[in-house]
Amino acid sequence: MNFPFLKQSLGALLILCSPPAFALHIMLDPGHGGVDTGAVYGGAKEAELVLKVAQKLQTLLAKDEKFKVTMTRTSDRNLSLPERVKMAEGSKADLFVSLHANAASDQRAKGVEFFFQNNLPPDEDALFLASQENQMVLNSRELHDISGGDELSKKGDVAAIVEDLHRQNRLSSSLRLTQTLTQVWGTDNNAAQATIKQAPFYVISKTTMPSVLIEIGFLTNPREAKKLVSAEYQNDLAQKIYTALQSYKEKMDNHEAKILN
Repeated sequence: MNFPFLKQSLGALLILCSPPAFALHIMLDPGHGGVDTGAVYGGAKEAELVLKVAQKLQTLLAKDEKFKVTMTRTSDRNLSLPERVKMAEGSKADLFVSLHANAASDQRAKGVEFFFQNNLPPDEDALFLASQENQMVLNSRELHDISGGDELSKKGDVAAIVEDLHRQNRLSSSLRLTQTLTQVWGTDNNAAQATIKQAPFYVISKTTMPSVLIEIGFLTNPREAKKLVSAEYQNDLAQKIYTALQSYKEKMDNHEAKILN
């Protein structure tokens, strides 16, 4: 069967799903905050560290007309995970970037990790980490407010196809963002090792825009913890993420231009 109108609609959707050529709206999400300090080792608090890195990244993005930037929190205050998702959805952000610091029972564990949500089964360590980050969320009323009873079975066939295309675009864009981040880290021989992983973190599972959760390093690794509390290293982390976001936007703008041509 041939449905020209459907093909045209799907083609238009692919364009609409791509990040726009104008300012890319980034929602920065410094994890934890307030009574929820996150990981605490040797006097270093995850909530404080990731807020400092996020503020430095916000400064870089705010000076660049190619970006618009919003933060879920700008001070040491507590936000639930559903509140963070609602803020991202309400602001109609184009990208969601959540910042965290890692911890492990093995002090040798090190490096930067980039998480995105996809369809592959996560490994055991990633599942455990996601469980730790998600454990404070789950208030059934908040979950219901976020989910909104969104059931494909209640939608028409075309709407279901459109939603599936949007989901696939979100996944591929999230992967492209994580790959761009690792490429930036790979250009610095002195940088911590960087890996891409996937896990069902609440904030990157529930947001509808492309998203990444960045574990900026291990507080449980003495050498890495020493670097993480350094303003110079925090500046370097912010600069690397900013460089990756610049590269990602350039790639997506070029991709959109090809579609339009």
